Amino acid sequence: MTKQVPVEQLATIGRRIEAFVFDAIVVFFGSLILQLLLGGMGGLENPIFSVVRLQMGVVVYTVNVILIVAYFVALRALLGGQTLGARAAHVRVVAIEGYELDPVNAFIRLVVAFVSLVVIFLGYLPALFDPERRTLQDRIAHTIVVRESVDEPASGGSE
Repeated sequence: MTKQVPVEQLATIGRRIEAFVFDAIVVFFGSLILQLLLGGMGGLENPIFSVVRLQMGVVVYTVNVILIVAYFVALRALLGGQTLGARAAHVRVVAIEGYELDPVNAFIRLVVAFVSLVVIFLGYLPALFDPERRTLQDRIAHTIVVRESVDEPASGGSE
């Protein structure tokens, strides 16, 4: 089994929500810019591409999904477990003892998080009752979310 992380090192629910909202804003505006650049909004034409409107929509959608996956997987797996939102919220995703936060586990965590989000946040509910505040995606990917700095005062469930 794993060694229990001290409660003062665990990310609070409030910090996790803060990171989620920040990342959602980054992804939204990144997607919006991509849509504008590739001409995928409101019938805008982009002379660089000579594909019909339907094909253009598929191209924009596919590129968008690839970039979103790359954002979460690359930042988490290759840059120390932090997305821009996690960095802003001072939290970090780390692998639990005996596991590694590699691109495969980061991708698995992302897929489970997406399914949890689509199914009315059900995968996030365990964090409310788990002493380690682990969600379904944390359990499946063998990760835990910790505070970036333990110098800040820790609170019970939210900030």
